Amino acid sequence: MSHYNQMALISKILLRWYAKNGRILPWRVSPKDLKSGKTPDPYKVWVSEIMLQQTTVKTVIPYFQKFIDKWRCVDELSCASEGEVLAFWAGLGYYARGRNLLRCAKELRGRFNSKIPNDKKKLLSLPGIGEYTASAIRSIAFGEKEVVVDANIERVICRLFKIEKPIKQSKRDIKECASQLFPGFHSGDLAQALMDFANSICKPKKPSCAQCPISRSCLSFKYDVVENIPSKPIKKNKPLKMGYVFFATLRPNKFLLERRPSKGILGGLLGFPTTKWDVERNEPTFPFKANWFNTETVVTHEFSHFKLELEIVIGETEYSKFDNSKYLVAESQKFDHLSLPTLMRKVYAQAKINDATLHSNSVT
Repeated sequence: MSHYNQMALISKILLRWYAKNGRILPWRVSPKDLKSGKTPDPYKVWVSEIMLQQTTVKTVIPYFQKFIDKWRCVDELSCASEGEVLAFWAGLGYYARGRNLLRCAKELRGRFNSKIPNDKKKLLSLPGIGEYTASAIRSIAFGEKEVVVDANIERVICRLFKIEKPIKQSKRDIKECASQLFPGFHSGDLAQALMDFANSICKPKKPSCAQCPISRSCLSFKYDVVENIPSKPIKKNKPLKMGYVFFATLRPNKFLLERRPSKGILGGLLGFPTTKWDVERNEPTFPFKANWFNTETVVTHEFSHFKLELEIVIGETEYSKFDNSKYLVAESQKFDHLSLPTLMRKVYAQAKINDATLHSNSVT
C-alpha cells in the first residue's frame, strides 16, 4: 500500500471511530447531525476553543453552558462589561482569555457586523486568536481544510509517526506529519476525532493500545515505545514568590474585599488585599488600621509560571478605619455567590478557620 493510501486509510478509520465514539459536547455538531443538515454555530465554536485553552473539557462544560445562557451571541457579549465577564470567569483560570474574549466580541461587532469571519488573516487579526484557534474555527465551524494540531493531537502524531524528540523541538515535524492525515474534506471532524481519540485511547499515561483501531499503523506500537513517546523534557522548578494576604472582618459576619488592578495576575478580579508578591517575604505593610494578627498560616497556589505562598494576617476593623470607596464589604453567608478566583477561595477557607480559633481562644 502506498504511503498516501495508508494515510487516507488511517483518516477513514479515525472518522469511522469518531462517528461511533465521539463525545457529545454542547458546542459540537455530531457527524450524524452534520449529514442531516445541521451546521455548527461559529460563536459556540469560538467560545469553546478559548475556554479549552489549557483547561479540561470536564471543567469547561458547566462554564460554557452558563456563558452561552448569559451571552447568546456576539452582540450580547460585546455589550458586557469587563467586570461582568471576569466575575463569570472566576475559577476557570487564565483570566486574560476572558478579557480577550470580550475585546474580540467588541471588534467583531465593530469590524465584522458581529459575524465571526471565515478568512484566516481576519481571524488572526482578532484578540486572543492565534494559529491553532483560527485553524480550529475554520475547520470545525466552517468545514474548511485546515491542519488542526493541539497538545493532545501532538501526542497522537508523535506516537503514530514515532517522533522521539520532545514536542517543543518537534513542532515542524508534527505539523508536517499531521498534514498527511488531514483530507480536503471533513477536516473539522478529523480534528475532533483526534481530540477524542487522544482523550479515550491514546492517553498520556497507560494508553489503551489493545483497543486502538490504528495500532497496526502506529510506529511507536510496532517498536514497543508508546509509553516513552513523546519524550518528556526535564521539568524546571517554578520560581517561588511570597507575600501576605489580609483577611479583615467587620462584626457580625462581614469581611473586606478589594478589586485588584486591571493589569497583571488576577487583574480586575475581587480578592483579599495582599502585599506585593516577591521572591522574599518582607515585613508586611498593612492596608488600613485593624488589630492585625499574623496567623503564620501559609496558603499555597500554583500559577503557570510560578508558585505563590501567602501568609495569612487576620484582623478586626471598623468602617471608620478604611477607605469605603476602595473596599467592598461582603457577607459571609453570601460567600458562595461571590465571583472569587481559586486562590482567594483558598485564603477564605483557611482564614475562617484561623479567625474562629482566635476568637474561641480569646473567649476562653
